This record gives sequence, C-alpha cells and structure tokens, in this order.
Amino acid sequence: MRHLRFGPAAPSLCLVCCLWTGCGITRDVGLAGRCVDIMQRAFPSATIEIGKSEASATGLTTIIARVEGIRSDIPPEGPLRRDLAVERQFDNNILTGFRWTVGPLH
Repeated sequence: MRHLRFGPAAPSLCLVCCLWTGCGITRDVGLAGRCVDIMQRAFPSATIEIGKSEASATGLTTIIARVEGIRSDIPPEGPLRRDLAVERQFDNNILTGFRWTVGPLH
C-alpha cells in the first residue's frame, strides 16, 4: 500500500481551506442596513424599493437610523400609502426604538 506524503504541500492546503471557509462569512452591516432589514421584516407583505437610508449619532452611544422607501406593489392612487419611512434608535448597537414616520397606513 502506498502512503501519501503532503510534506511542503500541507501548509498550502491549510491556507486554501481557510480561505474557502471564509468565503461564506457574512460581513457586518451598518445600522442603516439593519434598519432596512427591520423595515422589510416589519412589513413582509409589501414589496419595498429602498430609497434613502442614513444613520447619525445623537450622543456618545446613541445612533438614529432612518430609511425611506416606496411600495412598488400598489398603485399610486390606491387606499394605502406608497411612501414609507421608519426611524430606529440604537444604543450601544442595540435596537431600543422603532417607529414608522411615514405609512404604512393612511
């Protein structure tokens, strides 16, 4: 029976395996990105096209994130609002407040 020897190829093989496992890691998203995700999860039946999104610090540990969007799944003259906007407050990167500033209902 013949034995395989990796010798100098072993470190290269380990490096390639480490790089491949890192390909599946999702990178951290910013607070505005988290705000977009929460907006879509809070109103899952709507198809929302995200427009403006921003985050700004209001204190040493407090950040307010705002996201605006438009519902593309309803007509402009329908009974529900097409324009949507939400505001979230984060304290030490923990969600502490959520409110709709525009929509989803009249």
